[in-house]
Amino acid sequence: LLHFDPGLAEELLENPDDVLKAAEVAVKHIDQEVKRFHLRISDLPESAQIKIKDIRSEHLGKLIQIDGIVRQKSDVRPQMVVARFECPACNTTHEIPQLDNKFHEPSRCGCGYKGKFKELSKDLVDAQRIVLEENPEKLEGGEQPKRINLFLKEDLVSPLGERKTNPGANILVTGILKEVPITARTGAQTTRFDLVVEANSTLTKEISFLDLTITKQEEEEIIALSK
Repeated sequence: LLHFDPGLAEELLENPDDVLKAAEVAVKHIDQEVKRFHLRISDLPESAQIKIKDIRSEHLGKLIQIDGIVRQKSDVRPQMVVARFECPACNTTHEIPQLDNKFHEPSRCGCGYKGKFKELSKDLVDAQRIVLEENPEKLEGGEQPKRINLFLKEDLVSPLGERKTNPGANILVTGILKEVPITARTGAQTTRFDLVVEANSTLTKEISFLDLTITKQEEEEIIALSK
């Protein structure tokens, strides 16, 4: 993509939601029979490769690449991603994305109506949450490894894709950093936000043979076995 159109590649990093959606629409224009198409991105430039401990609010809404060890993963369950509502005053349809555990409804309509909206439909997809922890070997001194939540859905949680993200797996994740409101025990929304990476792609990082250290005794045993 970078070789084909550097401007488009930069736009993908800065406004990934819009560019990925445009790609899906473009593919449907090419082939009307395509029902569910998702563009999966990998090999981001160094500027977009971020350590978990270095993630800040400036990265919100951007496409980033992180790596780490899978520490926890939830079961795959249906989750609502979009809910559609109708304004009872003017019949305008409102499409509200559902990005966290709290159900979101429209607060008001462009016509001025404030009140209860009629729910028309909702989109459900298979989804899973994963806790990703920094690689211990990349820590300095007595640093404690930082963690971040990942949100995976659709083909990323298929039986084939799910095997890549078992606890203990070392994975490379490309995704969009998003904020999730933190709710107080009283149910009120606080001014603080938690961070979650909505995964676009996951790759298993294999251990390179160059990273292996073999002792003289192990070398002798390997040679003996080979004979």
